[in-house]
Amino acid sequence: MKASRNFIESLSRGLALLSALPESPASLTLTELSHKLRYSKSTIQRLTYTLQKLGYLDRDAETKKFRLGYKSQLFGLSVMRNLDLRKMASPHLEKTSKEIGETVNLAILDGKEIVYVERIKTQQILNINLEVGSRLPAYSTSMGKAIMAFLPRPRLEALLRKMNLKPHTSNTITSIEGLKNELEKVRRCGFATNNEELANGLRSVAAPVRNSEGEVIAAVNIAVPSIRVQIKRLETVLAQKAIETADQISFALGYKMEG
Repeated sequence: MKASRNFIESLSRGLALLSALPESPASLTLTELSHKLRYSKSTIQRLTYTLQKLGYLDRDAETKKFRLGYKSQLFGLSVMRNLDLRKMASPHLEKTSKEIGETVNLAILDGKEIVYVERIKTQQILNINLEVGSRLPAYSTSMGKAIMAFLPRPRLEALLRKMNLKPHTSNTITSIEGLKNELEKVRRCGFATNNEELANGLRSVAAPVRNSEGEVIAAVNIAVPSIRVQIKRLETVLAQKAIETADQISFALGYKMEG
């Protein structure tokens, strides 16, 4: 495949390694990668170390097997956003927004931020201006918390170490311990809330969206003005609606729910 002096052999090997993982039915060890790619173990070790440091590979602490990291998954998520995710989600988001008369959103996680993939607005005025492609800090948003709560523990811990929890309002969670407690609550409840943590006057509730493998790849939220919607309604009626909508999208993406 080497065509000229412009060809970068090390980059070619790194991409070959990344390509080998989705082609395999399961995660692979260093030895398995060496056999599959026919590279020496020392070469594989250097490649995997570099790709881990850059966020393109994750390694299970117990099995020592490698899987694609969040940056690698973002390439797939970007394609999915444009082809499958947004296409599959839009009818469900629109239906929910029409039924409840509130703004409904869909976002993915990109590093420490969420990125809006779809946004169904209503005439209700919210004191924050967002569009598809807008980015917000994950820790102070319901969709960010809904995704982070279900990340593999090693990836979550790595992400938390990089976060600087600056206050946006007096309600913003500003300690890692507080955020961990909040994420544990999300795992128990199945939904996440934002009670004026990002901006005064704004509340939201979010639920995770899963792909066909059961991995949480996005979140749906319902955003409302706090002056009009109290916490009790947010955590009951609207939370249930967010969960139902997220489940419908997950099902459309091939997720088979238990029971």
